[in-house]
Amino acid sequence: MRTLSLNVGFFVCAFATAACSGPIGPIAGGALEGNQQPWPQQWEFADDCENVLLQTNSADPYSVTLWGVSIGKNFYVASSDQATKWATNLDNDPAIILGIEGNLYAGAAQRVADPTEIAEVLEKYSLKYDFYLEESEEAKGVIYRLNPEPE
Repeated sequence: MRTLSLNVGFFVCAFATAACSGPIGPIAGGALEGNQQPWPQQWEFADDCENVLLQTNSADPYSVTLWGVSIGKNFYVASSDQATKWATNLDNDPAIILGIEGNLYAGAAQRVADPTEIAEVLEKYSLKYDFYLEESEEAKGVIYRLNPEPE
């Protein structure tokens, strides 16, 4: 009887998770829902948000919960692993939807390669999230600058 209860519980949880649109905590989701907004000129309003939502793969939406930082007119997301599904998706299709506090911003991701910009973004992450990377860890990661959709 206990096995049946566990199986039923598992399927209910799996169905509930699959039926949701966006991610739930560390569990990835599908298309984000919210209020579509124009791309901001400045991102200071996002400085107090610990987590943001990022949707990738416009053909089959895949969304995750991430940390993000703003520097002036730019907003950045990063991963310590270049092989994550969302980073791989961005390499194939840079179109994104960024979700912050129920608002959605459509744009495109661009991988950051400039060492000065990378250092600035890592410093901002360190200050906001109180962590520091070893130099060996930096080489495994990837940073994306999110830009407005091209017109």
